[in-house]
Amino acid sequence: MDFSAEINEMLTLNIDGFKKYVQKKVAENKNFLEQVFWLADGSQISVLKALIQNHHDPLKATESDTQVKKVDFTPMIDHVLSLSTDINTGEPVHQAIAEGQTQLALHLLQVASDDEQIQESEPKTVYQLLSRAKFIFTSPRTKKYAFDVNKRDLKGRTLLSLAIDSKNTELLIAVLARGPNVHAPTLRTSLDIPFQPIHQAVVIDSADAVRLLAAEGGQLANPFGNLKDTPVILAARLRKLNALEALLENPVEQLFLEAENNHFGEDKVTGHTAIEELCVSLSESNEKTEALKGIAMLLSRGAEPPRNETMRVLLSRYRVELLLEVERYIEDKPDLVDDFVNRCHLRESALHNIVYADHSWGSSIRHLLGVPSEAGFIVERLISNKHKLNIEKDISSLTTTAKQNLASEKDELKLYAEFVRRYVQAYDSQIFTNRWSTMRWLIAEGNCDWKTVKEYSKSHPTSRSRLILNEMFSARQIVHESLETSPDSTVNANM
Repeated sequence: MDFSAEINEMLTLNIDGFKKYVQKKVAENKNFLEQVFWLADGSQISVLKALIQNHHDPLKATESDTQVKKVDFTPMIDHVLSLSTDINTGEPVHQAIAEGQTQLALHLLQVASDDEQIQESEPKTVYQLLSRAKFIFTSPRTKKYAFDVNKRDLKGRTLLSLAIDSKNTELLIAVLARGPNVHAPTLRTSLDIPFQPIHQAVVIDSADAVRLLAAEGGQLANPFGNLKDTPVILAARLRKLNALEALLENPVEQLFLEAENNHFGEDKVTGHTAIEELCVSLSESNEKTEALKGIAMLLSRGAEPPRNETMRVLLSRYRVELLLEVERYIEDKPDLVDDFVNRCHLRESALHNIVYADHSWGSSIRHLLGVPSEAGFIVERLISNKHKLNIEKDISSLTTTAKQNLASEKDELKLYAEFVRRYVQAYDSQIFTNRWSTMRWLIAEGNCDWKTVKEYSKSHPTSRSRLILNEMFSARQIVHESLETSPDSTVNANM
């Protein structure tokens, strides 16, 4: 009987029959379980490899699977491993993952099928899940197979690389809990380019993989490939926004946001930063939204605008869409708001010139029609959304508490944002509006701040701006405001 026929017959045995078969073969040849045998098609196979190859997870069984008699060989696989002198022979976990046998791989990695090994509240994040997996793995109560998690299969793939490519977070956590080398590169393509795990996670756009590898000390700024892409640049160039968002959750000093790659521009010398790669996508792709989302993330995290003037002009054309993406991104990240808005306010800076209306023909047309850009108002809305001062929506009726809050408020960023919020509300409530209102255009074009508002209200005592300041601060409070303690203040008792 050739081995192919023998294997097929072996696969029909139940667990008791299988044990007797193995006992008989080992008695005849003590190395039987470690040996590989040639098949008619030229491939090599061992008993363990045959079992894994033909194994089928019973939880995923379908009617067609039943018809071809795919069965659960887990008991047989466990028996072979219990008799093996080296359970790493043949890389059984590698094989299970490569063949999509995720549940079998988890079983071999001793991932509990129930919660009896540890009693604790249900983990909520991948970090908590990893912490719990490490605790379970190191518990003396946990039976372990001593697999070498850094061993490579015949194709040179590490267990970690295979787990990342599986896109199964539970499996990746199970591998990481065993302490693999999170820096070891793997050749994943025919291009012979070594991928570190973090680059691999970016390419498949797995946020969970990025987060877990970063938590385990993955190198977050290491260049990759001929283009020398850092993980952030790689995510930007490939528009892998899930991975980019996960990367940006780490301290920016670890990411080198201003690093440039070897994707040279027209001068054949200067490479691209991450934000510049997204600008290239914005100019070339029909999918503008993805590029704008990525640019918004980077700007919100402190990245500098593109150095190329053409790219800056391009972004200025999309200023409103870009700011709306910023607003969506930082909605639940209040710590990022003030810094971003302050950078927008910095006049003559690259970001200021992108965000606020310029002196182009488009701006001239807006002036002619009395329709300023919405961008300047969105910037101040970021602050309003963050702080949500305790005032009623109707600007004409402030509560005493709200007045006291504003009277004691020293943050000019907050005060200016609140003024703009009230100004917009007052303007929109009018039946007949002055579309060329000076203050409205000062706000829209980024030529205004809290100091400007106070100076303007003093010079224009009957203006809407003055009325709004009067409503923000009662006359009594303004009288008692010490001008000596506010040298730049021009709001006085006579307003």
